[in-house]
Amino acid sequence: MNSKVQDLKAFLGQTGRVALVEVAATKGSTPREAGAFMLVSASAIFGTIGGGQLEYMAIDKARQMLRSSPSPLWGGS
Repeated sequence: MNSKVQDLKAFLGQTGRVALVEVAATKGSTPREAGAFMLVSASAIFGTIGGGQLEYMAIDKARQMLRSSPSPLWGGS
């Protein structure tokens, strides 16, 4: 089995609830392409959408979503 798949299984087994953050589209020069994703739990992150302020804000929003009940579906803006 691929090591990335093993890493993902281990992450999911340790973290409980997660939020999926995915780059839906890009325009111009970007650090990651559409389809790049990360999984965010209350205390850990798997993957990256490119780092920087956008990733920080996405992690913050994902953790807000995880704290809410029931979990909302948020498509960004």
